[in-house]
Amino acid sequence: MRFSGPAAAALGAGLMLAACGDNVQTTQTAEDGVQGETDAADSEDAAERAALQQRIETLEARRQLVEDSNDIKRLQHSYGFYLSEGLYSDMADLFAEGGSIEIALDGVYRGRDRVREYLFALGGGQDSLPEGALNEHFQVMPVVTLDPDGQSAQGRWRAIILTGQYGENAMWGEGPYTNTYVKEDGVWKLDSVHWYDSVMVPYETGWLETPDPTMGRFVTTLQPDAPPTVQYETWPGVHLPPFHFRNAAGETTAAMTGFAAPVPAAPVAPEEAEPLDDLARRAAVLTQETSRIEAENAAENLQRVFSYYIDKHMWTDAAALFADGATLEWGGSGIYRGADSILAWLQAQGAEGPQEGVLDDHMVIMPTVHVAPDGMTAQGRFQGWNQRARHGQWARWETGVYETDFVNEGGVWKIAAMTYYQTMATPYEDGWGKTGLPLEAPLSDPAPDSPPSTDYESYPAAFTPPFHYGNPVTGAGEETAAPDSALIAGDAGALAAQLESLERRITALEDIEALENLNSIYGFYLAHNQWDSLAGIFTEDGIIEIAMRGQYVGRDAVRRNLDLYGEQGGEQHGLLHNHMQFQPVITLAPDGDTAKIRSRALSIMGQFGAYSQWMGGVYENDFTKIDGEWRIQRDQVFNTYFAPYASGWKDNDRRTPPGITDANPPDLPPSLPFEMYPSAFLPPYHYPNPVTGAATLAPDQG
Repeated sequence: MRFSGPAAAALGAGLMLAACGDNVQTTQTAEDGVQGETDAADSEDAAERAALQQRIETLEARRQLVEDSNDIKRLQHSYGFYLSEGLYSDMADLFAEGGSIEIALDGVYRGRDRVREYLFALGGGQDSLPEGALNEHFQVMPVVTLDPDGQSAQGRWRAIILTGQYGENAMWGEGPYTNTYVKEDGVWKLDSVHWYDSVMVPYETGWLETPDPTMGRFVTTLQPDAPPTVQYETWPGVHLPPFHFRNAAGETTAAMTGFAAPVPAAPVAPEEAEPLDDLARRAAVLTQETSRIEAENAAENLQRVFSYYIDKHMWTDAAALFADGATLEWGGSGIYRGADSILAWLQAQGAEGPQEGVLDDHMVIMPTVHVAPDGMTAQGRFQGWNQRARHGQWARWETGVYETDFVNEGGVWKIAAMTYYQTMATPYEDGWGKTGLPLEAPLSDPAPDSPPSTDYESYPAAFTPPFHYGNPVTGAGEETAAPDSALIAGDAGALAAQLESLERRITALEDIEALENLNSIYGFYLAHNQWDSLAGIFTEDGIIEIAMRGQYVGRDAVRRNLDLYGEQGGEQHGLLHNHMQFQPVITLAPDGDTAKIRSRALSIMGQFGAYSQWMGGVYENDFTKIDGEWRIQRDQVFNTYFAPYASGWKDNDRRTPPGITDANPPDLPPSLPFEMYPSAFLPPYHYPNPVTGAATLAPDQG
């Protein structure tokens, strides 16, 4: 049949419409397919971004806890610096509005205003030290434990006190702090301070035969808000302040070391996930903030390593820690500029390497480091405390403050400028109540490159070394840098890789905090004769080797070894075994499962009415992480000296370490024999020079 005319036209139009309808249906189906794929991709992208955001938030929280721990340490160190300088207004400003203070048996003072009243009463009514006053309050052995909310914390410290008035008296003091802290508006403050009086005795007689003349009372003119929270007998009485960390035998938990297994952030709903660009910027900021904490640790290590080098006259290694064009100024020496000039001054202090009859222990404590926003420079304040002697000639105590600048050159941290302000020097036989030695005059050979930068005098003059930082509470508010564009990941894969790296770096920072806590806990247990708890922080196959008594292998043998220092254990009337462990140089293995620590040992030891002595030494210890918890794998101390309190180090008799005890023999002989002052010995370093990378060896070992 054939159509033509209008009918044909109508039919043609109908056919065209029918064909068009088929095409529309086909096209719609295709578009629906594309949209479905797009929706699925968007959903997958949102889920991926949500997972990345949760990882970032978890890492941010973990990094913040590490920063919180460091902030608390800086706060407590500032407390010590302010107390040492008699800066009581600054000191009171470190407290929260409702904070409290309890010193020995003076009672409790509540509220910042009352704390301020008490501090001024303690300091004689003025906001500085008077001429001839010494008031050193060293804060060592931190064990900082953060509460899960991240807004409060507990801390245990040991205070070493050198106090007195020139021409009148000199006193030794020592005892632990058990403090709490609170974070208000992002700033850490002291919530409660409680110091326990373990020893406070006259310099002349020490702790041998003189009871504590203060009987724990230092302020009697100001009524407290409450009586002492605990009554105890002062020296020769003993008292064990409670540990805020777990201390039952065999327990080593995150509650003890202060860093629990990280709790992941709450899951992020895909529809609430941030854009990838925003996540990349957050990761870049996190990377920069992590780098700044790493820089703090590097600066602290450099200062500590420098100290260990100059102990043993390792002048070449010490000078290598300085940047090109760096400066060194020591007391009244004048300024030495550049590596060659610095090395020349160091070499003028004596022959290279450990020397017969030379004791030059330069202890460094209370690190307070601040890193610049760009992460390339830093400044640090450190407390110095020196034990020095030339056998048969002289022996002295020295204290001072380091203000040190650091710089990152090509990824390696170096010392840019170091100024050591001597605050006190005194002959051992006199003490600071009788004699204050002046600053040494600049050398003529080698002459300094510039005269001294500051005109000051050492004790008995009153001088406060300048602070590179303001009050950590009233001056809080740290400048931050914008995220480095080079650190902003371009896609999800690159961002995930960046977070993997951050996970490893932040874990390492957590490990360093936990290891420093554990290192201090060891010292507290040893000081208070807590033998079961001390053995419990070793691995099952751990080894202890002290004073060349040989190697005791396994936790049961470690516990047996501790009987050598008193089978009863626990606090005993008139027994002093206050063991201090500080100045750690912590090195993590690449796998993060093992670590090594070099630390300083100093013991105040004695039995009331029987004997009193000092012990100094260096630990080189190994640690192992088991199920996420750090334990001591090997504990080894190289004793520098044992010295009677009455005579000190000048004429210290030549003697060997205590050695093997037949009644309680070791499992293995000593691993490395050593000699003590006045003999010369270089304890091995587990780490290379942090600038050159070379092993540190004595001249006769090269």
